[in-house]
Amino acid sequence: MAHTEWIHALEKVVGADHVISGSEAGTFAVDGKAPRAVVFPRTVEETSSVMAIASEAALKTIPWGAGSQMALGAIPARVDLVVALKHLNHLVDHEWGDMTATVQGGMRLKDFQQALGQHQQFLPLDPPFADQATVGGLLATNASGPRRLLYGTARDLLIATTVVHADGTVTKGGAKVVKNVTGYDMNKLYIGSLGTLGIIAEATFRVYPRIAWEKTWLAPFLTLDHAEEAIAQIMDSSLVPNALELLDKAAARRVTTRAGIGWTDGQYALATSVGSVAEMAVDTQIEEIGRISRKVGSPGGNLLHDEPHHTFWREVRDITPGTNGTAPRHLRAVMKGGVLISKVADAFRVGEEEAKTQGLDLCIVAEAGSGIVRYYVSAEDRSLQEFVEGMVSTVERIRSTCEAQEGSLIILEADAALKTRIDVWGPVRGLEVMQGIKERFDPRQTLNPGRFVGGI
Repeated sequence: MAHTEWIHALEKVVGADHVISGSEAGTFAVDGKAPRAVVFPRTVEETSSVMAIASEAALKTIPWGAGSQMALGAIPARVDLVVALKHLNHLVDHEWGDMTATVQGGMRLKDFQQALGQHQQFLPLDPPFADQATVGGLLATNASGPRRLLYGTARDLLIATTVVHADGTVTKGGAKVVKNVTGYDMNKLYIGSLGTLGIIAEATFRVYPRIAWEKTWLAPFLTLDHAEEAIAQIMDSSLVPNALELLDKAAARRVTTRAGIGWTDGQYALATSVGSVAEMAVDTQIEEIGRISRKVGSPGGNLLHDEPHHTFWREVRDITPGTNGTAPRHLRAVMKGGVLISKVADAFRVGEEEAKTQGLDLCIVAEAGSGIVRYYVSAEDRSLQEFVEGMVSTVERIRSTCEAQEGSLIILEADAALKTRIDVWGPVRGLEVMQGIKERFDPRQTLNPGRFVGGI
């Protein structure tokens, strides 16, 4: 099908005002590769028709939510068409009595939370840049945040999906009840698949009562050993924190400064949030966390509640590489490691040592109760070539450390120059099975070709 033919076919489906091409489409480039056109479907049916055209015309197609996670993944093999989902942004259904809600994939998480809040409920997902992220995007990237410690990830909350596949076929899985799966739970297959198996058009979640009381104890530590002991004692206690986050010295300084919290430089920070229970129970647990922190060597602490509490956690989630978060995009990178909870401090030490060796600026933030460690790296005063060389060594060392503990390390954000030098996903178990699934779902390699693990 010629270029003008498929553009005309798309315009017949969605209207000429909802298709852009040429230089206008340049703002939707992925790793420097601009699409030939961008289409904005408004319904599931239009999305289905768009994908049928893309399949027939052999267009390599990339789904696009808010664009906040488009730096994730390898460089795409080719980009012909972007399917932007910003008009699929409606709340489909909210059965607040059953504590379930169905939302279109292009709806921003922030808007979804506001709708749920009308009945004092919420979806306990708090990924980075939650004000911008769309529901479909956070599912496709399996994004999560500090609250995964108590509530889990999207895999624990998603109960049904409507998916538009590469050839336009629409499938539905699950149902609007919490326990609903007989046989394979196909909904989970799409979480973290980076849009390579289909476009998530609608999603149904189990939702929770909104937290009435939530407070945080922010404890400083002069050494990682002391912070590590505090984490171990909190995790080994009867306490039930919502989040348990460890920040290195640079991250602690950055976050507390931006949140307006008094802080002494040169200290690690352990932030423990408690909520979901009565205020008296919150206070009791916070007091016990403070006692444990002081017992193992913390020289003090800050109690955060109300707006300072919310500001602090927003700054933790949205931290970016660079001294002030202003490092040029081509000189910054974000990595996510997964390690045993008991090895989080070791993952900090390796990162700090390697960044010092390579002359890189580094902030580290860990979900200490889940074993997730995020490394925010930049080098504002170096050339791109110097930065890439330093990053290649840093990635290899930290990845080998994670893998030695049966963990992994992936690159969440990096310039294309770095992506050409290193596998952003690293070694993956069961790759042949995943390649077989991709072949079954998308035999023409239409969706996000080359961006996922193993070049899928």
